[in-house]
Amino acid sequence: MSRKIIPYPCDYKNVASVRRARRGGNVFVIILCVLIAFLLGFGAYYATANDYAALKNLRDFAERGMCGFVTPTDPAIVPDAPATFEPDAQATPAPMTPSIPESAAPVLTPAPNPDPAYREGMAQPFDAASLESLPDIIDAASPGVVGILNYQSAARPVVGEPRLAGSGSGFVLTDAGYIVTNQHVVENAEQLKVSLPDGTIIDATLIGSDVMSDVAVLKVEAEGLKPLPIGDSDTIRVGEFVLAIGNPISADELYGSVTFGIISAKARQINIDGFSNEYMQTDAAVNPGNSGGPLINMRGEVIGVTSAKYTTAGYDDLGNSISSEGIGFALPINNVMKIVDTLIGEGKVVRPGIGVTITTIDEETAQENNMEPGVYVYSVTLGGPSDAAGLKVDDRLVALDGVELDQDGFIDVIRSKTVGDTITFTVQRGTETLEIPVTVGDLNEMH
Repeated sequence: MSRKIIPYPCDYKNVASVRRARRGGNVFVIILCVLIAFLLGFGAYYATANDYAALKNLRDFAERGMCGFVTPTDPAIVPDAPATFEPDAQATPAPMTPSIPESAAPVLTPAPNPDPAYREGMAQPFDAASLESLPDIIDAASPGVVGILNYQSAARPVVGEPRLAGSGSGFVLTDAGYIVTNQHVVENAEQLKVSLPDGTIIDATLIGSDVMSDVAVLKVEAEGLKPLPIGDSDTIRVGEFVLAIGNPISADELYGSVTFGIISAKARQINIDGFSNEYMQTDAAVNPGNSGGPLINMRGEVIGVTSAKYTTAGYDDLGNSISSEGIGFALPINNVMKIVDTLIGEGKVVRPGIGVTITTIDEETAQENNMEPGVYVYSVTLGGPSDAAGLKVDDRLVALDGVELDQDGFIDVIRSKTVGDTITFTVQRGTETLEIPVTVGDLNEMH
């Protein structure tokens, strides 16, 4: 059987049947190319639009949240090293309320010696018979949870009246209007507002805040507030069920979100932003914006103040971060209430400090880095006593008032001082040995 021989490609144009086939093939290829180009263009547009939305949401998530974060690579989990605390109080979300007029008077002056009998307005325990299920507990507790709105001029691209810079959560402590939240939620605020469960937004006065414990107290003038009963965090047990109620992401979009979990640990010593505190660990989901909200037991009582979470569990072989899940932290309410009593009674907590973070370099690390072991200056607070005295990052602290001490010893000595005392550091800086006197100040004025 004979077969048709297709001419060599250089000559196929001379064959009519091949020429017609090629013409048809060209049309098909053109149509296919146009279709592919359309699909690629549409896909690129769709992906770009969605990427922009995703990036915007991610940015809003990071910027609008007010919750602290600790990652395993932070020095927080490295013995004797300071941590990095990442509450973002400089976020700039779209305003949820009209901007505050320039004529509005600041309301952030701490109130001296406010009502010493404030505890008379605290809530009595809920009727146990009325809390038969989780929805019952949530219905009872949710009216006592509020949103905290932090306004700052820095939130505007140009200097002007304050704009909403970030938001967090809080809870009503008394029917007289005292509200508890985290210090990092109200940090740097020029004006504060509180969003009530019914959507009403009212002005708030800062009674006082404490950087070291990360506790702040506000006061509002409003009727019908629903204070939450305070529990006993000393009696909690690992494995108890808890609820976290707050406003993740922002104070309006996901207002009053509820998450459920257990107490994972009772007393974790976590170093955040250079300050070590005791925290309860929980696997109830918390996110930026939950900070300052209550952690509630199955009796509807506040046993903690949601404050921080781990965001990264570690890194893989390629250096990519591995997200952590279910590792949140809350300040035990018994510790919080001690600070609250002082803030309401005195307007502030005076804490001696010198505005410096120190870290210990052990012998092995020192040998690897060709340096001497000892206590080193890790960071210096701009404008603080150590900065004014001339201490610098990487200075090795040989002695304090002539006595050689380890890191804990240095901290204990400083905490034993009062504001205004002078201490003298013996410092090794390169080949020099210096004597640097530092005047002890108040930590709450150094942030």
